Amino acid sequence: MNDMSQDNDNDNDTAQFADMAERLFGDIATPARIESAEDGTFARAIWTAVEEVGIGLALVPEGAGGIGAGLADAAAILQAAGRHALPVPVLELIMGNALLALVGREPAAGPLCLLFADGEALPTRMRGAAWAAASTQVLVVARAGTGAGARLAVLPTSDLRLQDSIADAAAEPASDFTLPPAIDWLPIDGMDFDALLRRAALLRGAQMIGAMRWCLERTTAYALERRQFGREIGKFQVVQQMIAELASAVVAAHAMLDAAIAAPDDRVTVAAARSRLGDAADTVFALSHQVHGAIGFSYEYALHFRTRRLMAWRDQFGSVPYWRRQLAAAFAGCQADEVWPLLAGT
Repeated sequence: MNDMSQDNDNDNDTAQFADMAERLFGDIATPARIESAEDGTFARAIWTAVEEVGIGLALVPEGAGGIGAGLADAAAILQAAGRHALPVPVLELIMGNALLALVGREPAAGPLCLLFADGEALPTRMRGAAWAAASTQVLVVARAGTGAGARLAVLPTSDLRLQDSIADAAAEPASDFTLPPAIDWLPIDGMDFDALLRRAALLRGAQMIGAMRWCLERTTAYALERRQFGREIGKFQVVQQMIAELASAVVAAHAMLDAAIAAPDDRVTVAAARSRLGDAADTVFALSHQVHGAIGFSYEYALHFRTRRLMAWRDQFGSVPYWRRQLAAAFAGCQADEVWPLLAGT
């Protein structure tokens, strides 16, 4: 069974997944469809196209009817999804079907909502569950007792009393609901809770990189298109400095994410990557809008569809403070002669 590692990946396969996703999402994620999803209407046409090509089976083993791809392949797909601001739960479908395969269940028919409930005590009320109202099932990953193990609850949304919640910055429809008193928990064999959370965090990070890359490219192009005081604003040194800072933030975050995807069980590398992604999201938001000026905040301009998603995604599957605490804990547990090798390795 595919453990969502890198074992099945090679550069050629990953490039093929990236090319397929880029072409598909570029065709189906039209501005009109993205805008229509902002009011809470599910983008059914986009979703149907995603399901038809089998993207949701990416991490499902071939023996279970899936594609049997690796983590880098799934990340390539999600990077394209982030680039095109796809307004449907692609990550939740890919990761959710992989979880269903781990517990011996069939892949889902329809959208999924994916939640991680950390801590020994399970909350009775789940808040801000993105995509729950549009989903056929809500998947809840929780710790198995006081150990490192994990368990999965597969909850049909028809059995839940969903209440509309405030949508996040990405305008993804969210719901609150109370967990049923009796839940049939399914043990997840082979992967513990933290390992699963790291993989979900990295896949969300791939979406962030896709959005960041789009912002960098559009901002650079805009600086060469917009003229002020008789020349392109990109020829002013202060604007060049902004774009240089923007580019360095995106490239550094992308490099750290790639390193973490190659070693998803290295908790230090993953925590460092997610922390860096959070910083980069702030930088991309600030500098992209600063270079664009007023037009960058207009609803008709596509920039905000990416920057708003960055602000929402940066805190999903572990907030920036959460990952920084994980990083700090790793260093706090080191002996004096272990600090530099650990620091240099990240």
